[in-house]
Amino acid sequence: MTVSVEVKGSLGEPASLNVYPYGPAFFKYQCMRYDMVNEVTEEDSGSDSEDLSDADIELDLKYIKSLESKDWKDQDHYRVLGLPNLRVESSVKDIKKAYKFMVLKCHPDKASQGNTKVDEEAFTCIQKAYEQLCTVEGKRAYDSIDPEFDDDTPNITEHNKQNFYDIFGKVMDSNAQWSMQKNVPKLGTESDSIDKVNDFYNFWYDFKSWREYSYLDEEEREKAECKEERRYIDKLNKQERLRRKKEEMTRMHELVNRCYACDPRIRAFNEERKRRKIEAKLAKQEAYKKELEAAKLQKEENERIAKEQEAQRVQEAKEKAEVEKKERQKQNKLLKQERKKLRENVKSHNYFNTNEDNIVKSMENLDLLLLSLTIDDMKKLKLSK
Repeated sequence: MTVSVEVKGSLGEPASLNVYPYGPAFFKYQCMRYDMVNEVTEEDSGSDSEDLSDADIELDLKYIKSLESKDWKDQDHYRVLGLPNLRVESSVKDIKKAYKFMVLKCHPDKASQGNTKVDEEAFTCIQKAYEQLCTVEGKRAYDSIDPEFDDDTPNITEHNKQNFYDIFGKVMDSNAQWSMQKNVPKLGTESDSIDKVNDFYNFWYDFKSWREYSYLDEEEREKAECKEERRYIDKLNKQERLRRKKEEMTRMHELVNRCYACDPRIRAFNEERKRRKIEAKLAKQEAYKKELEAAKLQKEENERIAKEQEAQRVQEAKEKAEVEKKERQKQNKLLKQERKKLRENVKSHNYFNTNEDNIVKSMENLDLLLLSLTIDDMKKLKLSK
């Protein structure tokens, strides 16, 4: 069999298109890559508990019948679907199973027993609850403003300091559900090291939350009559979400600050650091004191040695002067003796003068000569008698 195909027209010019990665598979890969909570896979979202059974679903018929469809955003969706305790820990799979259970029990047309049958108004609320929680995005939006979640942060009081691990442990664990990262560190115990405690506070001070507030949008863009009005509504909603997100980050920061202020480990570490600082200061002062004492003792020793040296020098000078004095006295005595001998010798020769008139002059000259001669000079003189 032959098929003929007639081609009309021609191909256009090649065009360059930007292709962006998108879709659940890519997003799941990014979550794994950056250690973020997996937001996409329905079966994996929520808790890691066993499959939900019918016995785990709590049918609160009285609460469901009291609801009005016009106020569906104010109702407790988890309570409506019979999961008041599981709440954020539930998976999308759990939501679907709970909704199926509710349909079988409460549908106006399919209810097997009259006492579980609800009217169209109440069943609409069940449908609204399911529509909100059956997708990851819708479930996250409602979980972010879950009315059962306690946003209060414990105050800095003596009671909270004394019961720190019980009070703040529960609060930190409940707030850990907002973390974009897995493996959120626990508060720990009093035996934790300073490094582990610092790691805990570093994580929480840099806490990244997936919590968002689109569920609380007051303006519904679907009611807009034109594109400009939708843009304006989107702008208002975005501003309000950012404001609430900022308040949430402020709340988280205040929570971590209060936890840090009440943490007995921090007080113990600070006291230990303060004690070590004081000990180091005292040790430094003691070392400085010893250094001053050593310098003082060294100075005193140097002064003592200087005094002893000075006294020894004075003593030596004194002894030397005494020796020199005795030597001078000895020399003077010898000099006198030699002069006397020489004078007597010269006198015995009549001063070597033949003229009696010149004897006085000769005596004067002899005295001058004796004053100019030393002992050695006089000893060299050999006068005959």
